[in-house]
Parts: sequence; C-alpha cells; structure tokens
Amino acid sequence: MLSAANYERDLPLGELVERAGLVPSNELYAALATARTSGRRLGEVLREQGLIGERDLAKLVAEQEGLEFIDLGKHDLDHTAVDLLSERTARQYCAIPFLIEAHGVVVAMADPAHTEALDAIVSEVPGGVRFVAATRTEVEAALTEAFGDAPAW
Repeated sequence: MLSAANYERDLPLGELVERAGLVPSNELYAALATARTSGRRLGEVLREQGLIGERDLAKLVAEQEGLEFIDLGKHDLDHTAVDLLSERTARQYCAIPFLIEAHGVVVAMADPAHTEALDAIVSEVPGGVRFVAATRTEVEAALTEAFGDAPAW
C-alpha cells in the first residue's frame, strides 16, 4: 500500500502545482506545452514566465522528492561541513553542506531531483548525507558566503 508521502513522490510537478492552486489551469497547460516542445523542465518554464515563485517551486520539488524544505538563510554554515565538499562540486550542482548531524552531513540543494548531482555529492562527502531542498537564491548566497564570489573556471 502506498503511503501519502510515496504517492506525492510519484506525482508529476504539474499535478502538484495544480493541486496547490498556484497557477491557473490554462496557464499551467500552456507552460506544460512549452516545456515539452522546448525540452525544458516545467519548473524552469513556470519561473521564467513568472507564474510561480522560487520558494513555492522549491517547496513543491521538495515535496515531490520526499525531502524537507528549509529556509537556508536562517541557518549558520558549519564550515567543517562546508569543507567536506569541493567548491567546484558545490558550485556545479548548486549544493552546500551546512550542518553535521550524528548520522552524517546535511546538504541543501537547489535541485534535489538532479540524480547525477546527488550521486556526485554522495561519492565525495565522507559518511552519510541527508539532502534537503532550499531555494537557488539561498544556496547561491550560502556558496558566496562559504567560498566568496564564483571563480571564472
């Protein structure tokens, strides 16, 4: 039997947006069509068109992925945690380790649905990793706080 959490994970983002009542149906369907024809992700199209806010989108993606959403700006960075992931990987995947817990490192990500990123981070960070979702703006601000302005690699 599927739990409610597992059921939400199986729902497409468009259905979660519709259930939340964040975007009128006609605009959502138009954005879905744009995403399909352009090969882009629905969330990217919705944000670009100004139909959904960054925080609302991040919360829905967290729900979809079965992850906790956090307000990263309210957390202090633990620099011991930050040092466990290379700057290059952190910037490449817009992810920041910010806390060490008993069972591992907590890593905030702007795109927790990016499986390549998850795999890269897990392979680089020693011990266990617990992923949480945060807005891209907040993760980028934390990256700047941790590493300074982005280098021109």
